[in-house]
Amino acid sequence: MMENHWCASVDATIDLRTGCNPLEKHGPQAVVVHADAWAPVEAVGNPHDIKDVIDYEVIFLAIRRLEDNPHSICLETSILEVMDAIFGIGIVTKAFVSMHKPHVYNGQGTPAISLALTREQWAQRRA
Repeated sequence: MMENHWCASVDATIDLRTGCNPLEKHGPQAVVVHADAWAPVEAVGNPHDIKDVIDYEVIFLAIRRLEDNPHSICLETSILEVMDAIFGIGIVTKAFVSMHKPHVYNGQGTPAISLALTREQWAQRRA
């Protein structure tokens, strides 16, 4: 938790095609996604308007857009796409995204991956 920051969180379950691992090539599978975006309180112009704080709809729509990708993509690529959307919100200074697949190994294992980045780290990755 970051003090003196707004945090917008989005939780969603989507159907995502993944193909990084031969055990996962069974078509779309449920993926549970969690995303947090932090912005300093002083960066917010009007705390009574969500679009001036952190527009969680932008984050939710970025997560849902992953379902529209007909290609097999990995969770890592998907997380980076959501990060790009989060940092597209100008006041966000830090983000965290996690994804896991609760059914991929017939209940015997649940692959999960997460990433936490500051705006500076994200900018360096994009350079």
